[in-house]
Amino acid sequence: MKRCGKAGFGANRIFAVSGGADSVYLLHRSESSRGGTIVAHVNHGARGRDSDEDMSFVEKMGEDLGVPVLVKRVPKRKGYSPRGPAFEERARNIRYAFLRELQSERGAGKILLAHTADDQVETVLMRVLEGAGITGLKGIPRRTDDGIERPLLDTWREDIVAYLRRRKIPYRVDRSNFDTRFERNWIRHELIPILEKRYGKSVKKRIFDLGERFREIDEFLEASARRWMRRNVRTEGVAGRAMLPRKPFAKLPGAVRKKVLQRICFERLGITPNGRLLESMDRLVVSGGPSSRLNLGKGATLRCRYDLALFGMDDETTPAPTGGKKKTVTLMEGPGLYEVGGVTPARAAPETGSSIFISWEERKNSPAALKRFGKGERSAAFDGDALSTPLSIRPLIQGDRVRPFGQDGERKVKEILIDRKVPRDERWGRPVVCDAGGRILWIPGVVRSNHALVTSRTKRTISLRLA
Repeated sequence: MKRCGKAGFGANRIFAVSGGADSVYLLHRSESSRGGTIVAHVNHGARGRDSDEDMSFVEKMGEDLGVPVLVKRVPKRKGYSPRGPAFEERARNIRYAFLRELQSERGAGKILLAHTADDQVETVLMRVLEGAGITGLKGIPRRTDDGIERPLLDTWREDIVAYLRRRKIPYRVDRSNFDTRFERNWIRHELIPILEKRYGKSVKKRIFDLGERFREIDEFLEASARRWMRRNVRTEGVAGRAMLPRKPFAKLPGAVRKKVLQRICFERLGITPNGRLLESMDRLVVSGGPSSRLNLGKGATLRCRYDLALFGMDDETTPAPTGGKKKTVTLMEGPGLYEVGGVTPARAAPETGSSIFISWEERKNSPAALKRFGKGERSAAFDGDALSTPLSIRPLIQGDRVRPFGQDGERKVKEILIDRKVPRDERWGRPVVCDAGGRILWIPGVVRSNHALVTSRTKRTISLRLA
């Protein structure tokens, strides 16, 4: 990093100055209140001698104005062409990284960029041609939360050039800005003149105003989405997955739905979805099946349950057992608290974490007190003398059958799980309690079997419950 002038700490403004008309105008117009100002310039070396002359020009201007100039020279990369979208993106990333580095080192409150109304019009047109949504069509933001401001977004380039010429203020002209192989240059020098010839000079102002209207709409949608999210979006389990109710979500206007999905991606998953991905996400949440799934990129997934949509990372996936040996991991030989770990993925019982604790108690209860155990969700009660012990716990696998409470015949567990609206990827691998003969007595959280029912003649009751 090359320094020119005294660059002290405590600067409250950093001006990004390339040497072109826009950034020179921005710096000169701020001359009356220049205290605490730093000029930042990046020399990408893309245009050889011209790039070096731009750097020298900015340094000389800073010296004349008494403003410290900090320069970053970008080393050349072998085999890397200083042309095309890849170079533009890399150059932009380098510039912003340099500005934020200075902001942090110098304690600056603001970074001032010289984007103009013309830049805004060009950006809106680019976004239209790319098929951007409302957020994209609002164009360049006037300010951001990290201290970036663009005070010239209402100023037209022709007014800037006229100002500099009247006052004989020199500026640099970047010849690459006339290369129409670059998309922005083509829009500036080819498309906009065609539009002006067909619709008049005021067409740029109308496009600019369109961007402002989209900005207002986006701010309204943002507020509406955040209000709905505060009431409806929650986290689930130890993994902190975001979840939202599908039916209330489907009743929202489409634009608000997409804004909700966009905020979840930004804030919970750390990804930036494009319009096509937002459409796919919205379609899945609104009308997808109970086991639908969509990969969102960077390991993030969207999964649908019957009533919920879950957003999380893909490290929660566990292969479902489909056959083979039914490994018993814990023996239930008497009263106590038993930890069942390594049997079920955390998603099978998110409220209990990665391990499930089952409590076995021997007790006497009245028929009224025992009646609530029959459903077999959080707890189940059995006639201790009718049980074949020891009890065991093993993973649930496809093909298992059970005789549900209150029924005489067996049913496929798969059918019961479907009836209870358990999503496909959460069915297999959850723990089941079996008797000594291997018959399923209880699927915690789902159903209790019809074996060893507690009656008025029961003398010893065994109660199993999720602890």
